[in-house]
Amino acid sequence: MTICSLVIQSKPESLNPVCEVLAGSAGVEIHARDDKGKLVVSIDHPERSYCSQVMTDITRIEGVVGTSLVFEYQEDLE
Repeated sequence: MTICSLVIQSKPESLNPVCEVLAGSAGVEIHARDDKGKLVVSIDHPERSYCSQVMTDITRIEGVVGTSLVFEYQEDLE
């Protein structure tokens, strides 16, 4: 199991479209957002490679200016 927390900065005018893309991604949850385009997001998935790919994909969403990994937790459930 892997849980990651990110802060994402988007252009303010792109906030809603960015949130729509994020909401459509499995394991992604938006916890907070502000009018300036800042989002607090978590990714929860059994495979770390999935979380890494989602983080990479987020940087490619139109309107995203930058991302910062704040926290990562990984546990082998076997």
